[in-house]
Amino acid sequence: MPVVGQPSRFAVEYDLNENHGGAWMFGRFCYWIGGRQVGEYDLGTSLRDVLFQLELAVARNKGLRSSRRFNARSAVDVFRLLHAALFGAADLNNAEVAVEEQWARHDIVPPVDVFDSWKCFLVEDEQTSRLFFARQPYLEVTEIKLTPGEVDAVLEQAVKALDNIHEHQSRGRATFGVAIDE
Repeated sequence: MPVVGQPSRFAVEYDLNENHGGAWMFGRFCYWIGGRQVGEYDLGTSLRDVLFQLELAVARNKGLRSSRRFNARSAVDVFRLLHAALFGAADLNNAEVAVEEQWARHDIVPPVDVFDSWKCFLVEDEQTSRLFFARQPYLEVTEIKLTPGEVDAVLEQAVKALDNIHEHQSRGRATFGVAIDE
């Protein structure tokens, strides 16, 4: 079970199933945030789908998760505002602001089944990185402070590792690829 990053801070864990379906790359995937597993690792998912979603999120949003609007707010306020605007009932003003300010860039969870009951949002600037997460019904919000760029660096490494597996599977090889462990 390769782990990219530091589970006590932020990490990605993944594993390819023995019967992985070739390029579908069936396996398991989760985040580790502050020593807590985030995601239903044992449920399993398509690591190929995770790869494609993470590629989009990392490429599109790396270094663009700053927002002065969230700097002075509590973890609960930031989480609830982002969650309501992106996934639920937000008032018209917040919904318009969310689109205008591109709040979706703060969502770091790939939309795959293992994260159906989890939400994670990242807000950072040059000095601070705040990672917020909660499990449905989202009553207990946890905030972890990290180094700016730390989450993106781990996600980039995970994308490279998963892409390596995908390359091998797409060519019909049954090799697992290289595990990156820090």
